[in-house]
Amino acid sequence: MNRNHRAARVSIITLAALWCTAAWPDEAQQKPFPPELLGNSEYIEIGKGVFEQICKFCHGKTAYPGKAPKLNPSRYTPEFVFDRVTNGFRGMPSWKEQYSDKERQGVTVYIMSKEFSN
Repeated sequence: MNRNHRAARVSIITLAALWCTAAWPDEAQQKPFPPELLGNSEYIEIGKGVFEQICKFCHGKTAYPGKAPKLNPSRYTPEFVFDRVTNGFRGMPSWKEQYSDKERQGVTVYIMSKEFSN
């Protein structure tokens, strides 16, 4: 393989790596929950407020049966909950336009906390 072909291959590989970096979220974007955030009482209160305002009608104790699944935080990671709250899933709508990052993080922190009861 001559020098020009090698340079072209390196350029293509470099461009592919850059595209993948731009197309896929990096580790920091996928994990917005450092340990100090998960125990933060301010976020728990924010999340509880949002849950009481909107989430409980589908996921709460008195929700109509079959409306949405009962939440089982012991089976979830914070990143999973945040993704579902942010982007929705199946019949659950995305809440990223209605709630700020902090509010969506708060819902996640509340659901993952000891204070959450469902």
